[in-house]
Amino acid sequence: MVRQILIKTGVLLLATMFTVGCTHTTRIGQPFMTVPHPGKYQLTYYTPSKEFPLYTMAIVDGREFLAMDDVVLPTAQSLYLLTHWKIFDGETVLDMGTGSGVQAVFAADKASMVVATDINPAAVKMANLNAERNGVNDIIDVRYGDLFAPINKKEKFDVILFNIDYPHNEATQGLWKLHERFFAEVTNYLKRDGRIYYQSGLIDNAARINAMANKNGMSILSMRMDVALEANRQPIVYLIKRSLDLELKTKAWNK
Repeated sequence: MVRQILIKTGVLLLATMFTVGCTHTTRIGQPFMTVPHPGKYQLTYYTPSKEFPLYTMAIVDGREFLAMDDVVLPTAQSLYLLTHWKIFDGETVLDMGTGSGVQAVFAADKASMVVATDINPAAVKMANLNAERNGVNDIIDVRYGDLFAPINKKEKFDVILFNIDYPHNEATQGLWKLHERFFAEVTNYLKRDGRIYYQSGLIDNAARINAMANKNGMSILSMRMDVALEANRQPIVYLIKRSLDLELKTKAWNK
């Protein structure tokens, strides 16, 4: 009798596990590609699910991100930036070019406030949806607009993340104008000793990026690049700070 009960219990447990597993798989679709990446995050793309048949989906370390229309899902380059920024408890963050909102969602783990902006109305919609689905919509304020247009002139941030497409061939050289505008305005929105994590790519772009930073009173503190991602337009994450802040810190250390 006891043996029969145990067998029935085991069968019921297996059936329950199978049902739950099938339900979960149906809800998020089927995985069709895991993107190789040398950083600490894993990225997997999924087919559309029954719950969201019109959306594409990616999962980054267990967090779901939906996208539709021309909004780009997280990529290897997104994860590269995600891997190499650091945010401390209570800091304020500006995520510029938020797309599906992956940087903003992860930044909300530590930040007291994240403002996420995008010039694409569909991206604003997706970032809001993904913030809500990941339980951080109370921390993330998603705004529509071009570069700093949605930011109040009195707002300043500890950290600014920049993840907008960069010049990578002859057809995209016009993007330099956008990046020049960013460098010309960004220090107006940095708190004292604030920092910028700026992602570009291609080592050949480094000299021009350094010139833009220096022209606008900033210095590059570090550049992070991995050969493993060289085929993917050589993404590079630059840590940039205001030169005056660095000078003041140096003087304080030398006293």
